[in-house]
Amino acid sequence: MVPPACHRVPAQKAIPDMPSTAHQQSAPAILPVIMACAEVRNADDFSCLVQGILHEVLPHEMMVCGVGGVSPQGNYVHKLLQFNCPIETYHYYQSLLDSKGRANSPLMQKWRETQAAVFFQAGRDDHAFPAAWLTSFKKQKMHNTVAHGMLDLSGRFSSYFIFINLPVEVSEQHAYLLNLLTPHLHLALSHALTTVEEFPVKPGLSNKVLSERQREILHWIHEGKTNWEIAIILDLSEVNVKYHIDQIFSKLDVRNRVNAVAKAYELGLLLPSYKS
Repeated sequence: MVPPACHRVPAQKAIPDMPSTAHQQSAPAILPVIMACAEVRNADDFSCLVQGILHEVLPHEMMVCGVGGVSPQGNYVHKLLQFNCPIETYHYYQSLLDSKGRANSPLMQKWRETQAAVFFQAGRDDHAFPAAWLTSFKKQKMHNTVAHGMLDLSGRFSSYFIFINLPVEVSEQHAYLLNLLTPHLHLALSHALTTVEEFPVKPGLSNKVLSERQREILHWIHEGKTNWEIAIILDLSEVNVKYHIDQIFSKLDVRNRVNAVAKAYELGLLLPSYKS
């Protein structure tokens, strides 16, 4: 359950599949999200936004967002946040990288060309995409996605927001909704990323991969504490603790707490004062 502090404004009816009157019906639903975006000041606030009111308006299984450089050949990831993404999602991202660390895909290319929200529904849209990319996308148990971002004035740096595995078929209506929300998500993300470290191409190679907060949480995972207990100890919400644990798993390329602690010992990521 999302703590009361994360529900800044009550959400209206979700829009998983907006009708043809989307222009008239979307405004009441997204207004609370816009208001919540304006209140974001850090990564924890952004986590509450994504896993709370934004999820109610735009339901999804996984979400990835961040900022990075943009070039005709691909996009560079500078800072990244992910929500509920398994290791397979990171493997998919790795498959998109070229020798210079640029990520590229048919959807990224289309976004760079149009500067509008893009979407893909497996099965229905297969004919419009290369077979190799389709195989990689579906291999990671992803069946649809909708994404958008905002370029800066130079046109060389952008934010990005990628929603994966929506519970219904994605369509133009979802793209329209994301076109409306992205400028406000961009503002919220700009505040959230001030305390987020740069994303490494190969995670797990440096103590700086995990933030101080994540290393604290890793210690309490090592001590066998539950999410609820860690939240009490560190004066966080359970939603924020889960968010940080997802980040730890992704950065360490592990699937569970036992493996996370083992990998942390191997890499020396447990805080010195916390080691037994």
